[in-house]
Amino acid sequence: MLDATGGIGAAQSASRTRGPLLCEPGVVRLFGAVDIGRQGQVEGWAEPEEGHVWNDGAAASLLLAVPAPPPRLLLMLGGEPYVTRVRPAQEVTLFGNGLRLRHWRLTQRASVPLEVEIEPEWWLRRGRRALMRLDFHMPHCLRPRDAADGPDGRELALCLRTISLTPLPDDATEAA
Repeated sequence: MLDATGGIGAAQSASRTRGPLLCEPGVVRLFGAVDIGRQGQVEGWAEPEEGHVWNDGAAASLLLAVPAPPPRLLLMLGGEPYVTRVRPAQEVTLFGNGLRLRHWRLTQRASVPLEVEIEPEWWLRRGRRALMRLDFHMPHCLRPRDAADGPDGRELALCLRTISLTPLPDDATEAA
């Protein structure tokens, strides 16, 4: 639950989330230790590595902030699913502020773009910022060690590398 300051409710430590991830429309942000680090990570993420971050478990959440009021936006995530012969597909369902945004079935261990349109009214507005909690549901996580794919004991499904928001034309503008 978001509190009045735009953070996670009092039950969760601010140091755990390190504040929301500020995403300026039109700017590509890089997951990993160099750019994003742990910004916006609410729960369910492994330690950021160089150039990416993996989930660790079936649920992971990010808290995004954009300048308010936000326009219609295209959220673009660049990532790679953890698929193996043992787990030939990963299912990822993305929720934004409780709304089901999109579902993907990923079957190739390669970079994939995950895109979803976000309407302005779906954001929670707090002063000069608009906030969105992105909840990733990934029920088919797999520990690499359980798949004879190395000693890694994390429960992996999705590695994220980039995030960006691109303004979209208003539906009213397109109709005119």
